Amino acid sequence: MTPELDQSLRLANVAAVVTAFRPTPRLVDNVASLLKQLSTVVVVDDGGGCGFDHIFAAVAEAGAVVLRLESNSGIAAALNAGIARARDHADVEHIVTVDQDSLLPAGYVQQLLAAAASASSAGVQPGLVSPARIHGNPVKRAGTRRGVVLGKEPIQSGLLIPISTLDVIGQFWDGLFIDLVDTEYYFRALDAGLPTVLADTEFDHSLGTMVDAKLFGRAVRLGGRKLQVRIAATWRYYYIFRNRILVGTRYARRHPVWVIGGILTDLRHLAYVSVLAPGRTARLASAVSGIVDGVRGNSGRKHR
Repeated sequence: MTPELDQSLRLANVAAVVTAFRPTPRLVDNVASLLKQLSTVVVVDDGGGCGFDHIFAAVAEAGAVVLRLESNSGIAAALNAGIARARDHADVEHIVTVDQDSLLPAGYVQQLLAAAASASSAGVQPGLVSPARIHGNPVKRAGTRRGVVLGKEPIQSGLLIPISTLDVIGQFWDGLFIDLVDTEYYFRALDAGLPTVLADTEFDHSLGTMVDAKLFGRAVRLGGRKLQVRIAATWRYYYIFRNRILVGTRYARRHPVWVIGGILTDLRHLAYVSVLAPGRTARLASAVSGIVDGVRGNSGRKHR
């Protein structure tokens, strides 16, 4: 068997699940890149409503399976639905989860598979496989084991999940809706003895929005240049703080340092953007609402 044929068979055993909510036409290009690497790509429309039929039609025409949910159920539920559909293919051994705005370059999936195979050969069973870098920024490392580089808290997009991991620890926690879905899954895998392995590859992915920092209505400058801060959408702060409490409560006993550190990091970020970024009142109200619901143990989509 030639190396080229062997590679094609391995990639046939991997399916991508792409979650989409009111996507731009960029989704079509991102899916096309995946279809050059994989034979099975499932795109899940997370109940974005009308107005996007032409985009999903183009995705289907490109060769992807399109699964359209009736209502917006959150990224965890969309991933679970897409994974269930992908597993209808009996030969699928790995799932790659992808956000709608992530472009995975040529050879990316093969690099993840190579890292998984290398770890297994070294006696380390990978629970998840993450790229070592995202948009040039290194992923946090968790040391090495038998020469295998391990990572911490990988983001969901661009993540390789063996079917064996799904069989052991189950689906994503859909009650979280969006934020910390990947972090909670990482800790669940870790506690099951399934670490995250880092692959020597990367892809481009946007994290938040950069805005000009302002103090009392005036632009803040640093070294003669305008200072910028990274913020999330205002409504996201509800889920960031609510889910921090929900996930923290679940893992406080086994990972107390992480829980305390995560809460302090979120509070520091909130204080920073509240001082320097516009929309501070709405952002603070969203965060406080999330804290209240987190303490109450409320999960799922926020009731409006």
